[in-house]
Amino acid sequence: MKGPADKHPTNWDVREYLSEGKERVESRLGSLPLQGGKPTRARDAMRYALETRGKRFRPLLTIAVADIYRKGSSDLTLDCAVAVECVHTASLIFDDLPCMDDAALRRGRKTTHTLFGEDQAILAGMSLLADANQLIAADFRGRKTEARKRLECLSVLNASYSVEGLSGGQSDDLLDKPELTFEELEYIHAKKTGSLFVACAEIGAIIGEASPRERLWLKDYAKNLGLAFQIQDDLLDLKSSDVTGKDQFKDRQKTTFVSIFGAAQCARLYNDLIQVALDNLEPLGGAAFHVRALTEVIRERQF
Repeated sequence: MKGPADKHPTNWDVREYLSEGKERVESRLGSLPLQGGKPTRARDAMRYALETRGKRFRPLLTIAVADIYRKGSSDLTLDCAVAVECVHTASLIFDDLPCMDDAALRRGRKTTHTLFGEDQAILAGMSLLADANQLIAADFRGRKTEARKRLECLSVLNASYSVEGLSGGQSDDLLDKPELTFEELEYIHAKKTGSLFVACAEIGAIIGEASPRERLWLKDYAKNLGLAFQIQDDLLDLKSSDVTGKDQFKDRQKTTFVSIFGAAQCARLYNDLIQVALDNLEPLGGAAFHVRALTEVIRERQF
């Protein structure tokens, strides 16, 4: 088993690294859906949802964690990274539906259901989840080690959107409860937003054959990053649609971190959580420079 790399390479550029990673992810997404057959409206809706200007932070996080162990360029890593993005995109389609957030804009474009209808949007989301599973369960040519890794990664990804993960968090978030405590809100978003970030870190660690202790460090990192990400989402809800590409004030009737603490305190809490996440990486030393760099890019996101 290879351990983490020891140091930051010279002449390394984070923007170039992330751009190359995103290009690989986008290219693989372009090959979806995996199944052939006649074109359908649901297939068109699926392609539409994937062809957005998303930052692809989650697949990039999967790649960056795997790169701690020099595994970021493997076929398994790319399959898992793209599978993560399929799950995330499906969750956005479902989240935007009239029965949930009833959103009209996503990433600067019409939401999938407003263009294709609710029925086709739901079918597109289901197809994305199917492709996510197929990507990870791809042909591994009889290699037992890779088969074990793929099975474990598949289990982690599926758990991330189960009732103990994203689906359960969304369910709790939809309850018509006028006021939530900070602890209740944190619990909801640890599942709704944080679970997929944790899955990215865990999958990258599985691919890299990280030790149990290293996996715990990475899981703690991802938990804090996911919570910080949600707090910034709450802050971004205050900005205009021209900036964020999403409907403004969609969370006005819900308890959010901003409604509990106010914008100024949330901004401080956001930066504190990002720093805690970075501190969680300290035991990994210089090997985690890819993840640290991505975290700093996430810290500065504006939409």
